Amino acid sequence: MIVTSNIVNDLNTAFQLINMGTNEKIRQGEQLLQQIRGDIQYPKVLFDYFQAYEISLGLRAAIELKLWFKDYRNFDDYQAQYVQSVVQTIKQHIIRAYIMSEAPLIHQLKDAIVYVAQRDFPTQWPTLMADLNQFLTHPDYVYKTVKLIYKLTEKYVYQSRSDPLYEEIIITCDTVHNNLLLLAKSLIQQIEALQNLQLSYEILKTLLKVFYNLNFQDLHPHFEDNLQSWMEFMKVVLRLQPVQGVEQFLFKCKGEALRCVLLYAMKYRDDFGDLIQVFSSEIWNVCTQTSSGRDSDKIVLCALRYFKTLIAWQDMKAFFEQNIKVLIESLIIRNLSLSKDEIGMFSDEPQEFIEKFFEQSDLESRRAQAVELFKTVTKHFNQQVNLIIQEYLQAYIQSGMNGIDNEIILINLIIEASTSSFTSKDGTIDIILSQENVLGFYNHCLKPKLGQIFELQQQNQSVEQKFTPIQLAFYCRYLFYFRNVIDKVELPTLATLVSKLQLSKKITLSNIACYTAYSLINVRQDVKNYANQQLYFENVNISQYLQLILTDCYNNIKQQQKLETYSLKLTNSLINLLKQEIFNAIAALSNLLQDLLKNIKLEYEFQNVHLVFEIIASVIDVCIIAKNSEAANQLQQSILNQLDELLRENKGDVTNFVLQIYSLFLQVQTNATSYYQNLLQNFLEIQNWNESNSSLFQAYIIFFQFGFQGTNLPTPQLQAILKSIVSHSTPQYTELSKFLIKQNQQWTNIVLSVIFEQYQIQQQSQPQISSKSKATHLSQRLINKEVFLLLAHIFAIYGVEILVTECSKISPQLLESFLINELGIIKSISQRNERKLIFTMLSSILFIGSFLTQQSWNLVFQAMVENITLKKRNPLKFMGRVTDREVTSSSGFQPLKPVIARNSTDKLLNDEDKLFSAQFKTYYSNPIVQQQLPIQQLLTQQQQELLSNLIQSV
Repeated sequence: MIVTSNIVNDLNTAFQLINMGTNEKIRQGEQLLQQIRGDIQYPKVLFDYFQAYEISLGLRAAIELKLWFKDYRNFDDYQAQYVQSVVQTIKQHIIRAYIMSEAPLIHQLKDAIVYVAQRDFPTQWPTLMADLNQFLTHPDYVYKTVKLIYKLTEKYVYQSRSDPLYEEIIITCDTVHNNLLLLAKSLIQQIEALQNLQLSYEILKTLLKVFYNLNFQDLHPHFEDNLQSWMEFMKVVLRLQPVQGVEQFLFKCKGEALRCVLLYAMKYRDDFGDLIQVFSSEIWNVCTQTSSGRDSDKIVLCALRYFKTLIAWQDMKAFFEQNIKVLIESLIIRNLSLSKDEIGMFSDEPQEFIEKFFEQSDLESRRAQAVELFKTVTKHFNQQVNLIIQEYLQAYIQSGMNGIDNEIILINLIIEASTSSFTSKDGTIDIILSQENVLGFYNHCLKPKLGQIFELQQQNQSVEQKFTPIQLAFYCRYLFYFRNVIDKVELPTLATLVSKLQLSKKITLSNIACYTAYSLINVRQDVKNYANQQLYFENVNISQYLQLILTDCYNNIKQQQKLETYSLKLTNSLINLLKQEIFNAIAALSNLLQDLLKNIKLEYEFQNVHLVFEIIASVIDVCIIAKNSEAANQLQQSILNQLDELLRENKGDVTNFVLQIYSLFLQVQTNATSYYQNLLQNFLEIQNWNESNSSLFQAYIIFFQFGFQGTNLPTPQLQAILKSIVSHSTPQYTELSKFLIKQNQQWTNIVLSVIFEQYQIQQQSQPQISSKSKATHLSQRLINKEVFLLLAHIFAIYGVEILVTECSKISPQLLESFLINELGIIKSISQRNERKLIFTMLSSILFIGSFLTQQSWNLVFQAMVENITLKKRNPLKFMGRVTDREVTSSSGFQPLKPVIARNSTDKLLNDEDKLFSAQFKTYYSNPIVQQQLPIQQLLTQQQQELLSNLIQSV
């Protein structure tokens, strides 16, 4: 093939410019390359170039060749025909070029070959595997060859099965299987002879990966016929003894061998069944020899997954019954002790440690997989596991309960065996381990230790001199998980004892103690009934214990360098449980809140800032309930200056929280102070209501609700604000509208006029829906739904007659026209509370009075029945409880719980469908209606049957 020298010269110039390294030279080089990339001879020039020129320019050419083939793999047949002769020439020589190359060129060529093969193998490159197969028997080239085969076969694992893929796998296996098996046997001989161990292990590891790839989709006849040979090879790999200096390479090989065995056990059970027991013994023997280091992770993880798969097999039951203790000791117990990484995490990464400690967030660690295996073992061999744990428990007691490692392992065994299902929120719910073991450890082992801790605390001695922080953390873990099993009478005492540990200098232990104490005092009355969220201690007087814990929280927060989530959660919970008992400590609480507000200025983390304001809101809420304005004023005086400083900093989230706190203070005062009056006047200024402040609108509105209590509303300013936010289609206009409408009926007409004026403008300017305008259309649908909900809100306050009258004042057919335009919302509304509001209103419009023409009545009725039908077909879609307006984050409005509770919502029915059916039943009982209403024409047969069933149920 003749290649013009001009291309070579241009290529040479371009690479030299790029290698100069300056931005301008690189740009010039890239421009020159761009000019010649379209030449058909370009890939051939690159291929010749990297073999002829020195390494820096040659590497650049190899990279360019790789990138060209990366594009080539996506060529269609029309594009490919123009370069086919060039590519064919390169394919004849590229395998040998790869084999003869060294790093770094070899890596670029490997990728280039893979890209070509993805398009051309096997149809356009039938000799690829044959070309590679000849090098499998050559000791100098075998490693490069196996590496390339591995890269070529990687896709067999992640691509979905198809006829072309299956054909490719068959060709590959037919071509290379025999030499792969010979290579496997040869490698074992070399390793046993201690010849070039590191390279032999690398080749072995890659060979095992190729084996996995080739067997992933299906069991090829060559592998099936040689199953015994391959499995004997796997056994030998698992039995290989480590040699000092190269142990980590062998461990990786054993990990790959285990993965292959696991693949056969899971996918080819009928062929592999006779070998399972043999391999089970081999695997746990290997696992007993592994270290706790990460170099052994792959072996252990594969083994754990292997046995988790086999445990559930009925035909393996007898085998595991005989060997269950061996499995627990070799695989589970070894991985339930604390690793060095976990000990380091306890000291340096408190948050990550706690997440793993309580919530099992480490799904891929040895410990996590051991836990999953143990749960499966306990589920299938419950009696044997109970006996084994009882045996361990007795041995631990007889040993004098010494040894922290043994104690931690025993705690983990009992927790994991008990919790076949649990949530971090509610602790252990369904215990599948015998209570004799659970409470046996608590009564005979843990209680004596807790007694010693209590004595040390009473004597003001350091608990951590006798018990390590990690040991104490595991005691907390036990109490956390079994708080629903331990006698509830003991929980307040346990919470008080644990609470003292939050004063530890170890941040991780302090946070674990707070989380555990929080869990103990917030235990639910009926943990299995998710509809009953009532706390057990809401109706039990444990104030003496709660006050002690609150004192610990006070001392803990005072010594903290920054806000800590768990101590804040515990403090807020204590205030809500203590209620009016906090008035005895209002001065201390005020002092504590001053410190917390100072910390907000030092360090901003949304969750913790939110919790600080929740605590303040909870204290004020107790004052409101008790009508204790004196305590509220004392708190207000102590923190008002700090709140004002935070407000002036104008940080979105903090401003929202401060204004909500102000709204709560206003509820416990008879008159707004001049400070609040000035703020109200400031927030009435229209510049505060531009789009950039939209995240603050909700807080402004809440502040208005309580700031303007008992006073005349400034109508012109509020009307201007309403027009502004409605014109920007900001959803918060609904909340402002609700506030205004509640004041008096006159505001109803003003609000509706403003909203429907904007609605008409949007309807006239609404573009035809296209793929580009779908997002705009969806946003518009959400805004129109807000109008619907506002109408439902007016109906809930004033009734259907007033709703229709006020709409008619604006335009005689306004309400009817809106309903017909938005039939799509009626048909699709699924969020639970929104649906209740809208359906209640529509039922009254349809069945109480004559507010619609017959044609409109029919359309609205059809839309409602269609919605009910959709709900019956897909009930899960109608289970949503959170509205679009309530979805919050650190960048939007986040309501404080006491503010939500005091912002009264519309009353909701339990079943809006039954209301619709009952009212329709009454309406349809009129003979005149029966004659005039063509039910058979309006509804499908399925809808008629559904409506009939609903009517019969009321």
